[in-house]
Amino acid sequence: MKPAIANAAETAALGRLARHSEPVTRDVLRGRSGTDRSRSAETAKIGVIYNPRSAANLGQAPLRAVGVPCGQPANRAELRALLREFAAAEVDVVTVSGGDGTIREVLTAIPEAYGDAPHPAIAILAAGRTDLIASEVGSSGRRDELARLLAAAKAGTLRRTRRPVMRVEGVADLDGEAITPRGMLLGWGAMVFGTELCQKEVHADGASHDTAVGITFARVVGRILFRGDPDRLLKGHRLGLHADGQPDRLGPDGARALLIVSTLREKLVLGRTVFFGDYREDQLQYLETDAPARGLVRAVGSLAIGKPWLAGPGWSSHAANTLELVTDRSIVIDGELFRPIDGRILITADPAVDFVAP
Repeated sequence: MKPAIANAAETAALGRLARHSEPVTRDVLRGRSGTDRSRSAETAKIGVIYNPRSAANLGQAPLRAVGVPCGQPANRAELRALLREFAAAEVDVVTVSGGDGTIREVLTAIPEAYGDAPHPAIAILAAGRTDLIASEVGSSGRRDELARLLAAAKAGTLRRTRRPVMRVEGVADLDGEAITPRGMLLGWGAMVFGTELCQKEVHADGASHDTAVGITFARVVGRILFRGDPDRLLKGHRLGLHADGQPDRLGPDGARALLIVSTLREKLVLGRTVFFGDYREDQLQYLETDAPARGLVRAVGSLAIGKPWLAGPGWSSHAANTLELVTDRSIVIDGELFRPIDGRILITADPAVDFVAP
């Protein structure tokens, strides 16, 4: 299991506030037909959303570039207002300097801000403590990354990765605000425990990115194997799971120890995927572990050698366009906890988003 952890301070700032490589022009980003040659040769227009509370941005001067609009929204209302300004200015590459939580907030706000206008591509300048999304579809957190992005856009050499985004209905944030987040990694059960452990202990010790993920993974497994599972992670809890409207394969009283749902395909745990089996590019992938969970050592070993399908009985991976969860327990989406409003959570694969990088 892999906690996707956004910097807690970053979340406060913006929460209360197969890979394709091809040159990207404004036509490609907007899905135009290519009949207007003058438009197809036009350089993509870039706007920047900068989160000063993200880990790598603390104490740093905001990113600036001549002719590039840049904003530092302090809450969700300001973020929507900034994105509406971007839409009016026909910004078609929204560049996010922040971590996983910031990206989730931007993805969530874009449909309302852009409305029926073509939605922008996303460029990520990694600035969080984990940067799981950026590790697959973004770029590094170097301070010159914006300059590299602008140069690549001008030269027409931006690279594109398309991924669907998951829409999550029926949840509220920890402040009680009902919201429909759009993100890329969702977890339930043991993954929620791992995320909280990472944020409260591992990040507090100064670890970040793959190092923090590795330490968290080791601590969770160690607590189970060497301390007798004091957190009762293997025992699990009741969780109804209905894929594409089908009955729960475990029946009405099914219990699970872990659920991971994602539209990231490659780098969930230390550069490896936990998923296996067939899927379409427009689908969600998910891993579920029946409770009580068995074969943890075998499952960890299968992940370590890059063959998660060898995890053994009770560990299964599937794909679907929609998932309905029946639960009274919290979930984590790109590093932030959300609570079910009425015990039912609907997860839907939204249309693919273009992520671009130099």
